[in-house]
Amino acid sequence: MKRLRLPPLFFSVRLPTLLAILCRRHIGRGEISGVSRKEPPSFIIFRLDALGDVVMTTPLFRALKTAHPESRCTVVVQEQYKPLLVTNPHIDAILTLPRIRPTWLPERIKRLASAALLYWTRIRRRHFDFAISPRWDVDEHLATFLSVLTNAASRVGYSEKASAAKQEINRGFDSAYDLCLPPGPAKHEVLRNLAIAEALGINDLEGRLEVHLTERDRRRAAKLLANVSPSTKLIALGIGAHSRGRRWPRERYARVIGQLSQAHDVRPVILCSGPELGEAAKLAALLPSAPLILSGVKLREVCAVLERCELFLGNDSGAAHLAAAMDCKVIVISRHPRNGDPNHFNSPVRFAPQCGHVQVLQPATGQDDCQRACASQEPHCICKVTIDEVVAAATAMLQAIPTAPRIRSQPWPDQAAHQLLLQSHSAQAIRRALETVRANAAQPMAPV
Repeated sequence: MKRLRLPPLFFSVRLPTLLAILCRRHIGRGEISGVSRKEPPSFIIFRLDALGDVVMTTPLFRALKTAHPESRCTVVVQEQYKPLLVTNPHIDAILTLPRIRPTWLPERIKRLASAALLYWTRIRRRHFDFAISPRWDVDEHLATFLSVLTNAASRVGYSEKASAAKQEINRGFDSAYDLCLPPGPAKHEVLRNLAIAEALGINDLEGRLEVHLTERDRRRAAKLLANVSPSTKLIALGIGAHSRGRRWPRERYARVIGQLSQAHDVRPVILCSGPELGEAAKLAALLPSAPLILSGVKLREVCAVLERCELFLGNDSGAAHLAAAMDCKVIVISRHPRNGDPNHFNSPVRFAPQCGHVQVLQPATGQDDCQRACASQEPHCICKVTIDEVVAAATAMLQAIPTAPRIRSQPWPDQAAHQLLLQSHSAQAIRRALETVRANAAQPMAPV
């Protein structure tokens, strides 16, 4: 007898979501105000996936708030990404998944328990006009599950027909949404996020990414860079990535920096997470000059350093999107072949950083059996991107003249203003802090 094979994430994602859909059908939604009434609309957006996904959703937050200035926008993200959003004026409240302590529990069960606990403690008694899940690809983070449980007049998300994997893992999820967007042609994730705003009747759309920094963030960055000469060109190296197969070999990064150092006064800045610190140390030993290693630094402080970098050079990772949000010049080395599947989760068609100066270097074709995408767990197709290609692209970027000066946001005049902002957890609180500060003093904006 053939053994029944259940799709991956069946018990931790699909089954709980289908049960939530079934319960919602029988429980009903009660009386919830809609956008046709006089009250401003309220939104809750579930963005529970990776760092880059969060950054690429900032244009959607801005579009919703610009179209409905009096609306209330609540965003649900993973706890480690909250600092990126607490200063965002287009967000009124941020919810994060609570930690489930027992280490012996499987990770997927902990994630399900965390989502259920978030709903029960923070969302259950609240009402929204729209519950939005912007994820186009497979939902493995329970965003649909939470969207269904939320008391909302309307639920918005992308169809399960977006990809073959989503059809298998998220089968039946279309019935969760009142407004179920079709997959559409291959296009950038920023545009897919903004398509949700467009489906809600919003036409003033702009794809610019944004992370709002405080002057405290910039002072911390200045302290980290205190020993760097003003004439030195800072080059950020993003050596991390979700999987080893997306990481260009560290020896090649060292050789690129070595060649660039012959023509420019450069100082490398290595960006890495805690688990990648050992890899950063190995790269540092190969570099011609001692780098600055940023590990365990707060995300907005990393952004403040990136704001002062001349160039970001790295793998396809969330750090590249942070650099793009800071309008840093960006070069990404991708393992995805140029003739590969444009809708693959490694495709630059979907995930290239969005900024004024960006270049993605890819192999022309995949190696061996990697036709539609690189399937290797180790660096494979990415190794077809040569050192000479990267040096040439970086040299051109370093020599490019900026089309416009980068502008810093208005500085805070005193320490009390810093405390007001840092203690704020919503856009309304931040606006009140701004009003308090500006009542006492006004400062002109200054170029970086």
